[in-house]
Amino acid sequence: MKPKTLILIAMAALVAVVAAIWVSRARAPEDAATSPGPLVANLAKQVDTITEVRVHTAGTDAASITLKRGESGWGLVEKGNYPVAMDRLRKLLTTIAAAQRVEAKTALPDRYAQIGVEDLDQADARGVQVDLVWPERTVSLIFGDSLVRGTGTYVREVGEAQSWLIDQAIAVERKPANWLDKAIIDVGANRVSHVRIEPAQGEAFELARSEKDAKSDFALSPIPRGRGLAENYQREALAGLLSGLSFEDVFAKADRPMPEKVRHAVFALDDGRQLRLRSWEQDGHTLVQFDMALDATIAKAWLARPTAQAEAQAGAPNASEPVNGKAPDAADSGPHALADLQAQVDAFQKAHANWVYQLPAFKASNLNKSLEDYLKPKG
Repeated sequence: MKPKTLILIAMAALVAVVAAIWVSRARAPEDAATSPGPLVANLAKQVDTITEVRVHTAGTDAASITLKRGESGWGLVEKGNYPVAMDRLRKLLTTIAAAQRVEAKTALPDRYAQIGVEDLDQADARGVQVDLVWPERTVSLIFGDSLVRGTGTYVREVGEAQSWLIDQAIAVERKPANWLDKAIIDVGANRVSHVRIEPAQGEAFELARSEKDAKSDFALSPIPRGRGLAENYQREALAGLLSGLSFEDVFAKADRPMPEKVRHAVFALDDGRQLRLRSWEQDGHTLVQFDMALDATIAKAWLARPTAQAEAQAGAPNASEPVNGKAPDAADSGPHALADLQAQVDAFQKAHANWVYQLPAFKASNLNKSLEDYLKPKG
């Protein structure tokens, strides 16, 4: 073969190699974007720098939910920055961070609805869009249907044609109130010494801790002349109202103004704390405002009780609530323990005094009982 021919063949081969390298490099980003791997690259290392999470839905349950990091923690913007349930938010973020793309699905917009990943500007869109926001960028994902069998969810990044099946089951909460930290207080009936109820209409009555009634730890007063206690009365149900008390929804005071006539309830605890509830009915629900105060005289007597009794009560369920992770020392009668109780009251006031809460129906039913509900029928 002539040298000139060899040179031409070599040059052609070199051009082919260069062209192949160029094509390979040009296609690399596209191939990486359409291949299995993390749903959001490096998210596990960047979760703690997220400043905002937005949730959007369409259709009949259309809602916009904005979870935002503030100086005092995460809050729900649409609820006046009320504190978020961090376990729910943390679970969502860590699950997204762990998610892997396992199978490419449709990239055709007219087929997105089949797996629930269509854009939310369509009124009947079934998916949930989650925006992960950093100061410098935002990643928006639409989570669609989950597998009926096995574990996995269909997902598509907003602005991308390709949809994916990921290896995690991700069901994003659609109701704003369910993103909130719903706990109010958790004090058992064994810590309640006295309850006074003053209805908006009707006679006031009281429950006081007593050892004289074999059927109940609480004595009812007044009992009208000629009337007796109902056979199946449940005075402990009212006294136990504060046990695991949570809410269904919450509103700023300005959004749910208190009417002129309300129901007053005061729960006196054995350690001197007194919780006042002012409640009323609105739109078929019971709404409540809370205020807490401390009776220093009762608190000092409680702190000064015999050590054995103090230790027994301190070890009982719901014996005390921590303040910044530290529970009051029940046997300490000094000012430090009294200060701890006052700190609990102050913390409760700061967290709850400026809000109106919607109670669950089963709690509201006990709070709303009248004196007649505890008495035998007349005649």
